[in-house]
Amino acid sequence: MTRVAVPLERQVRGFIDKVDEASVEGWAFDGNAPGERLKLRVLIDGLVVDVITCDRPRDDVAKLNLPDHLVGFFYTIPLAYQDGMRHVLRFATVEGVAVTLASRGGMAMPELHFCLVKQTYFEGCLDGLVDGLIQGWALNIDRRGKFKSGGVKILVCAGGLPVAELVADQFRADVAESLQSDGACGFSFSPPSELRSGRRLVLSFYAMPGRHELRNSPVEIAFPGDTERQRIQGLIARADELFTYAYHLRRELLAALPGERYMLGDYAFWAKKSLPLAAKRAARRYGKMPDELPLISVVCPVFKPDIGEFLTAVDSVVAQGYQNWELILVDDGSKDALLSDTMARLVKHDARIKSFTLRENAGISVATNKALKAAAGQFIAFFDHDDVLEPDALEIMVRAQHATGAKLLYSDEDKIDRTGGLSEPHFKPDFNYRFLLEVNYICHLVMVEAATFKKIGVLNSLFDGAQDHDFLLRASEILEPAQIHHVAEVLYHWRKSATSSAAWGAAKPNAGYAGQMAVTAHLNRRGLNAHVKKRGDLTCYQVNWEPAVELRKAVGVSILIPFRDQIEMTRACVEAIRKYTKDVNYEIILIDNWSSGAAAEAFCVEQANMPRTQVVRVAQPFNFSLLNNIGAKQARHEYLLFLNNDVFVKNPDWLNVLLNECLMNDEVAAVGAKLLYPNGTIQHAGVVLGVGGVADHAFRGQPGNTPGYVMRAMAAQQISAVTGACMLVRKVAFEEVGGFDEAELAVAFNDVDLCVKLTQAGWKIIYAADCVVEHHESMSRGSDLTEGKVSRFMLENKVMEQRYTELLPYDPFYNQHFSREGGVYRELRLLEP
Repeated sequence: MTRVAVPLERQVRGFIDKVDEASVEGWAFDGNAPGERLKLRVLIDGLVVDVITCDRPRDDVAKLNLPDHLVGFFYTIPLAYQDGMRHVLRFATVEGVAVTLASRGGMAMPELHFCLVKQTYFEGCLDGLVDGLIQGWALNIDRRGKFKSGGVKILVCAGGLPVAELVADQFRADVAESLQSDGACGFSFSPPSELRSGRRLVLSFYAMPGRHELRNSPVEIAFPGDTERQRIQGLIARADELFTYAYHLRRELLAALPGERYMLGDYAFWAKKSLPLAAKRAARRYGKMPDELPLISVVCPVFKPDIGEFLTAVDSVVAQGYQNWELILVDDGSKDALLSDTMARLVKHDARIKSFTLRENAGISVATNKALKAAAGQFIAFFDHDDVLEPDALEIMVRAQHATGAKLLYSDEDKIDRTGGLSEPHFKPDFNYRFLLEVNYICHLVMVEAATFKKIGVLNSLFDGAQDHDFLLRASEILEPAQIHHVAEVLYHWRKSATSSAAWGAAKPNAGYAGQMAVTAHLNRRGLNAHVKKRGDLTCYQVNWEPAVELRKAVGVSILIPFRDQIEMTRACVEAIRKYTKDVNYEIILIDNWSSGAAAEAFCVEQANMPRTQVVRVAQPFNFSLLNNIGAKQARHEYLLFLNNDVFVKNPDWLNVLLNECLMNDEVAAVGAKLLYPNGTIQHAGVVLGVGGVADHAFRGQPGNTPGYVMRAMAAQQISAVTGACMLVRKVAFEEVGGFDEAELAVAFNDVDLCVKLTQAGWKIIYAADCVVEHHESMSRGSDLTEGKVSRFMLENKVMEQRYTELLPYDPFYNQHFSREGGVYRELRLLEP
């Protein structure tokens, strides 16, 4: 049995004798160790912001008979807390024990309240009602011109009474560009249900402190009363019963009714409700804990951290509900006496904490490897020196590993700021190798089996800045996808600071180039030819596959284009293909679905006489599935490209981008493109299952060049489905699953159904974001939701819901915490245990 030495309890004595406008002065020492220089944590609003040393000369303590008089301290309140808001300052020992100091008049002071104002003013504007939410922006502007920052607190009042407090920290590119300011300055507000009941509501918006009303405030909104609510609900039920134009109507009506909604901008509010439920959700999902609890080695390289943030990080490990852990700290040559002393005290206070110090700064990989060498646990968890773990993080990871047998696990994460505020959640997909090539989406929290770690190997300092990306890529080389498990709970808070890539990707510019090298090295080890390059200033990479010339020449693509009349549009479609398609052996199969008139006849004759072109006539009512199945039977080549006649290509590499995904991976059956509307906004950037019933397109209506949520619009990735408007399919896979369903899915959802069938047969679907085409959606047949077509659309909707009842709500590439009602990658839902 190991004996643990219990340190002597501290007896701190001290006095606060001066409190200026922005500083605190006093003295303190440890009665049990009067010869030591006492170090104290400084906590503001419960967060560790600094550590001070009581080592200033104080001759007035001579009567205390101390070894010397170096017991004083002087602390200046950081500018960040000189914001006109009330704050509370406390002291504690480095080990975390609260300290109460005396003050004049003999009063004990366990805490000091203060309110300081700095020289700034507010500027902001209320935009009004946008997408059902009241939106606006606000900036805190320094009069000296040093900054224009977001994060302003917004007070919402109704009838002069406060009803909500917001934080203006949502990204507003328009404001940032116009005012050259911080982009994180926007806000949105959905009035709570108790304010919506049949009344006109006047809402005022104020920047705080000081109650500065924003421009365009107040705003007046009318909400339905009980009678109107009943009428709306009746319309919803009626729409469902009659298969009317209900699909969109119902969503609009539901949005008009009171209900608690959580947009991404409401994440902090959502997190307060959801994160405490994570352990219960995990217990329901994964079952019981193992009988023998494994030791978890938490490895943490340390280099010149903010001492308060460092202590907060350590505290989050100590506070774990799961107790069988060890924390291994390695100081990477910081040469900081305060840090060294703090680490020594932590080790002395808790036997589970170990520390090592490198003589010189060797980099994050070397420091981490030093910790890994000392690790004794069955599992290893990677941790940064200023980040924070959720209290149940290790327990949930252990529970998930026990249930799944995974060798490597990763969780969701978010960002944490100096005040402990949470923002920017990263709700991740299940393991997605193709996405990992372009983005290190896994990041934190990662826990790996120690035996597996030894096979993967230590971190490589050549890739410092992206050493974790390199490690994960090497892990993917020895592990099967089923051995890598995603724990869909936010268990890790990544610290935002001026030098952290959590706050801004450009903060660590070398990380992007290190990641580029890591991906290139990985592909070289796998024998996959590709050119890898960074996407601008982002830590996101473009992998341009370079298959062998012999392989590319040996295959061909049959481009299938159904059409009915609309001759000029169809002509423009095929002429663009012939003009822009380079270095691919292809044929065009035009599927004429009952076109009429002399112009149509002349066009078909003209095209049939063109090289590498067939014209197939189908004299039957429109059935997208049937038309393409017929065309596929006429195809001469190994790959089928299903293309609407209202899709126009402009990039010479468009078809190569799609085809190369298949040529470089025999498991890929279908590849989809990014489709833009004529105005340049996104029509399709992948399909998400289960949203709005069956499925919905991701990022619809957003700018064509947007990275999207965590690069999901910009990066190539595995996905559940892609649109059939421009989809390349391996012919053997298409035939294996029976092609499109022409019996029950004649028009809608046949592409989604095909992708699901391919996935169930063991194939993969890829969204290739670098193939960009223009789509005039449904011009060839009109909208699915016009009068007379609604019944058929809703019937096909029901076919999909019944066919995939168990599958649709659980898209593995769309995190469980996103809402299935709508707002793809924008709206959250609260999952009960």
